[in-house]
Amino acid sequence: MTEVREGDAAVEAIYTAVGSLCWHEAQQSLQEQLQRPQDSPRFELLQAWMELRQGRAVAPELTTLAERLELDASFDSRQRAELLMFLALGRKAMGLTVQALKNEGEAMALFERASARVGECMAAQQMLAHLIAIGDLDELDRLLPKLELRLLGRFDWVDIYLGGCRASVAYGRAEAGDEGSRRLCIELYRSLYERTKVAHLREFRRMIGTNLAINSALAGDFEAAQQQLEELELQDALVTRKPNFLMQAWRAYTRGQLGLRDGHLDSAAAELGQALQLEMGSSRSANLQSKVLEAQAECAFRQGRVADGRRAVQQRQGVQDEVLRQLRAKHNAGMEALLREAQLATELRTRNAELHQAYEEMEQRVRERSSELAEAQQALHRHAQREVVSKLLIGVAHQLNTPMGTANLTISALRDQVQELQIKLQAPMRKQDLSAALSQVSESAALVEANLVRSRSLLGRFSELSLHEQLHQKRRMQLAPWIREQVQALQSEWQAAGAQPLLQLEEGIEWLGAVDALGQVLQHLLKNALRFGRAPGSLPEITLLLGRRAAEPGLCIEVSDRGPGMSEARRAHAFEPFAEQLLTEGGLGLVLVRNLVEELMRGQVELLPNQPQGLRVRITLPDSGAPGFEPKSNS
Repeated sequence: MTEVREGDAAVEAIYTAVGSLCWHEAQQSLQEQLQRPQDSPRFELLQAWMELRQGRAVAPELTTLAERLELDASFDSRQRAELLMFLALGRKAMGLTVQALKNEGEAMALFERASARVGECMAAQQMLAHLIAIGDLDELDRLLPKLELRLLGRFDWVDIYLGGCRASVAYGRAEAGDEGSRRLCIELYRSLYERTKVAHLREFRRMIGTNLAINSALAGDFEAAQQQLEELELQDALVTRKPNFLMQAWRAYTRGQLGLRDGHLDSAAAELGQALQLEMGSSRSANLQSKVLEAQAECAFRQGRVADGRRAVQQRQGVQDEVLRQLRAKHNAGMEALLREAQLATELRTRNAELHQAYEEMEQRVRERSSELAEAQQALHRHAQREVVSKLLIGVAHQLNTPMGTANLTISALRDQVQELQIKLQAPMRKQDLSAALSQVSESAALVEANLVRSRSLLGRFSELSLHEQLHQKRRMQLAPWIREQVQALQSEWQAAGAQPLLQLEEGIEWLGAVDALGQVLQHLLKNALRFGRAPGSLPEITLLLGRRAAEPGLCIEVSDRGPGMSEARRAHAFEPFAEQLLTEGGLGLVLVRNLVEELMRGQVELLPNQPQGLRVRITLPDSGAPGFEPKSNS
């Protein structure tokens, strides 16, 4: 990861140097990076990009490599943007201007996504250079305000370049015959010339100074042009590197124009010849070629060299014809590229339509399978509920066997006692024996009654807590005041026990769920705590807590007491139906509490030791008041 960051910083440093026209510094930095084998392919393409920026050709295999890498989806945003910058220059050279501009626009977006501000500015500069090269002044004029709004103030070289583009637009309109644009062009260049006095913008300053001299001469202000050329010569003397060929050629042309104005035709001819030779070295400006040949023709005619003048005119016409031919070729190539893109777009639309149809078919199958799955889940849920009820019924039947069996045996014994008493009554019987027999009958009847009462209690509790439809109904409820109502409903039990529960309730918790079922659970736990949650010889100490869980989503309700509690072994089996006579009558209560909480309310119930003694029953429920909560269906 460190290597990647260092590589990114090195690329940005090279872009900054190129943006400031400091090509020597950019080349030095690049050579250092080429010594790093892990990044060498990246910097080899960057070196080829710099060659193309300076108008030089690159090896065809590098272009082939770049086109292959363009399809590599593993590239990050920065490196893909760098690749597109190189490809754009190659495609521009092939006449694929539209594709080149598209690549540069995409590179700008990728650099912006990667927060690579230097790269974004360099992509914008390259795009503007293309528009200037093809003379698309209208598009340049349209694009400049948007780029200024986006990029101005980021780097001084970007600000200078954007200003230079405005001057280029004015120059182009002036060349088309708008003299007002010529004055605007000079004003813009003069302002930029003053703003480039800092050392790292000296190459910009020499370029802008050269353009200022040229436009001054073209506007007829020869004294300003002469003064500007002299100042540029002084600047050149302070640096070891000469201006580039194209800049030297334009200066020679300007000096030739000054010679023509002053009548120094021999020196003018020499300067114009040098300008043409320098321009041929750069091979970049047909505009300059045309202007130099036009000035050479004027000089030759004024010197009486008519044949040379006619030859210069013919050469100028040839340059203009070649420009038209190249423009036509580039236009045709561009049209072919657009046609290929249109064909690809048509194929893509067809493919997209096929994919869309396949997607719709897949969605329909998914909907059908989802419907089948939902039905299966509902059937499974109904089966699970029936299984729970079935287990409970089996357990109830099993538990009822004891009191009903006892009652049945007692009734049989009672019948025998009555028959024996009837036999004894046929003979004289002492009052003492009659009293004893009646006492036995009374005890038997009391035993039958006790077991019947116990059975009726079991049936009543099961009916009270069973999973009937009413318990499934959901309502939205503020829990704290609702819990207070549940506690108040047991006021007679609290008074009989001589105690009141301690309530620790968090306010403002809203819950959507099976409120009736939760009420049954809460009533059951409070009654259990009243019956079993006291130490011998003391009053019940019961605490009821409500709050949101701190570590994870969910609501917590706890009922705790100070009674004898339950051992770990008993807690492990407490939720098994009829495992033993636990805290509730007949061993049903905690089983039903668990079924209501876990099956119906999708919560969790736990039995925990209370400190220093007692039992703590903790219920955890889904927090329906939390963002994004969607309650599960219990249908």
